[in-house]
Amino acid sequence: MGLPQHQRGLGAIGWLVLVFVFGSLLTLGLKVVPVYTDNATIERILDGLAAEPEMGSKSTGAIDKIIKARFHVNNIRDFDYSKNLTIVRDNDGARIILDYEVRVPLVYNLDLIASFNKTVALQN
Repeated sequence: MGLPQHQRGLGAIGWLVLVFVFGSLLTLGLKVVPVYTDNATIERILDGLAAEPEMGSKSTGAIDKIIKARFHVNNIRDFDYSKNLTIVRDNDGARIILDYEVRVPLVYNLDLIASFNKTVALQN
């Protein structure tokens, strides 16, 4: 059994391409993951409100105060409540409408935009 006389590994250009690809994926991941984890936390908070009885009969101000307190506890700080969160009252009670987009600068003039939309009905 003979061994190869000349073994070849990855050259300098191959290493640069490999570092560039993995660096790009790491940069993308570090910018995208926090956006989606924050949204998952926000949706979990709203689903928790929907599961609580008699939440739909509370006043809009009381619901807003509860949401802000839960966002504060869960470290959701850079969220504009007045633009992105709407509490709508109807005959069935109250609904919370979450509709927002996040723009994250990726590279130079290239941005990553993620939009989220969810409606949660509160129980009376």
